[in-house]
Formats: sequence, structure tokens, C-alpha cells
Amino acid sequence: MGTTCTITVFRKADAHHIQEAFDAVHRVESLMSVNLDDSEISVLNDHAGRDPLQFSDDTFFLLSKAKEYAQLSGGAFDPTVGPLVSLWGIGSDEARLPERSEILDALALIDYHNLVLNSEHRTAELLKKGMAVDLGAIAKGYAADAAAQVLKDDEVPYAIINFGGNVFAMGQRYGDGPWKIGIQDPDAERGNYIAIARVEDSAVVTSGKYERFFIQDGVRYHHILSTVDGYPIENGIASVTVVARDSTLADAFSTMLFALGPEKGLRLARETPFLQAVFVMEDKSVLTSSDPDGWLTIEDSRYHFVQDSEVTE
Repeated sequence: MGTTCTITVFRKADAHHIQEAFDAVHRVESLMSVNLDDSEISVLNDHAGRDPLQFSDDTFFLLSKAKEYAQLSGGAFDPTVGPLVSLWGIGSDEARLPERSEILDALALIDYHNLVLNSEHRTAELLKKGMAVDLGAIAKGYAADAAAQVLKDDEVPYAIINFGGNVFAMGQRYGDGPWKIGIQDPDAERGNYIAIARVEDSAVVTSGKYERFFIQDGVRYHHILSTVDGYPIENGIASVTVVARDSTLADAFSTMLFALGPEKGLRLARETPFLQAVFVMEDKSVLTSSDPDGWLTIEDSRYHFVQDSEVTE
């Protein structure tokens, strides 16, 4: 999963409830992690340019969702971004600034249209040799949903599932009112919050420039890469937080909205039912897709709400 994963149950519970939830997480990781040579996604990538392969229900479902979101975003979110992610290596010991020619070669392989899915036979194929799927922007949310479902099936009433920037707040806070989930300060150490979101039985997922990056010659390169020019996205956004009932959707949309930018991102967020989005801008302004009264408060005086009409891209 590439992060620390914690599940906290706020009541007396048998240890097997927690273990079953983590078993669900490990299953998602074993099927979809590109860091495991024998995962289904790694096998798909190794098979690029060849015949279709059949996949498990879980993997096929998430490939289908990822392609759906790619179509919705016009390719700003694209599960075939794997060659570009591998090239930069951000978050690994091999992180580096690639040559422009390398970036152009990787971009030529990115096109979700060339991820062909057959729902009748549950098969997938990548049409070009060298293509690679990376579900890093959606699989963590799917794992959180899987863990939450296990706990709900075991009749656990409330819990916090925290997968490093991806939080699922189950039920109500101790069964009495909303949970209070902090939105990370992009300029501070982990655990420093600029705002508090009040949520019930919802996922709170953040994508930010501060999460994974490296610095070379005084320039910071973060991990959210543009499928247009191949470089880390610079559009004035420091982070995007999405609140939704579905952690899979929230995970994908946090990256998607960041990539689309504040104007297009806010428009899409407002068109999407049961979803709220918070854009923390580099100039310390905060944009929301719905009226923040009652569910979002700013805790840091350096930040302030603004109308999106004041934002230009």
C-alpha cells in the first residue's frame, strides 16, 4: 500500500474483527500493487501488447472504475499512467528528474482508450507493448471500502480506518454526532491541520503536493503528474480533499480534481452527487464545492475561504 495503515475500533471487539479487515486490505494489495511482481496488475503490465487476460472480480471492477473516471476527466485521471510514474520514481529510492525525451516516450504510452475491457468475460488487455496500469490513485480507497465493509458485516458500529491521507470514518463519533477529521496543513509536519471537517459514515481523502516529493537543485518535484506534459502539476493547488460515502470514488476524485485545476475541478465536484471538495490553494485561500457552514471550519488564521469566482487558472 506504500503507507502506514491503521484501523481503530472504539468499542470492545474481538481481535478477529480487526484481523478480517486487514485480511481484506492485504487481498486488495496482493491483487493490485505494482510493487508485487505476481499481482494481477503486474501480470497485466507484463502482458501488454499481447492477448487479453481474465481477472478476479475485484481487479476487473477497479479497472472498470478507473477507466470510467478517466473518461469522466478527459484523461486528467488515467490508470495507464504507469510508465510515467515508474520513470519519475517519486516516493522510492530511485526518484529522479527524467530527460525530456524519456518523458515524451512515456507519454506516448498513456491512453486509457488502449486499456480494453470485456465485462462479459472479465478480461482486460493493454494494446501497446510497454503500456502499464497503475491504480495507486484509486486502490487505497478501494481497500478502505473493503475494510469498512468487513467491519460493518461484523456489526462494528463505529471505527476509523486511516490509510495515510485516506480516512474512512465509520458511523458516528462514538455513536453520537459527526466525526471531526483534520485537513492537513500542506506547509507543516503531518498532524498539523488548517481545517476540520465534520462527517458521518464517510471517506475523507486528500491528495496533496506535500505527500511524496523529492528536491533537486532547489526545485521540489511532487508525485501528482500531468498526463499532458509529463511533469508534476503546477496549477496553484496545494491539496484537494474529497468527502464522499464511497472511499474508492473519493480517492480517485481527489487526484482527478487536483489534475483538473480549481475551475474545472469545482465544476465537476458540484455536478457529482453526494460529494464535497475542499481546494487548499498555495496562496492560503480555500475553495469549497458546497457551502462550508455546518461541516467545515478553518482552524488556522493564515487560511481563508474565498469564492471560486476569484480564482483564475
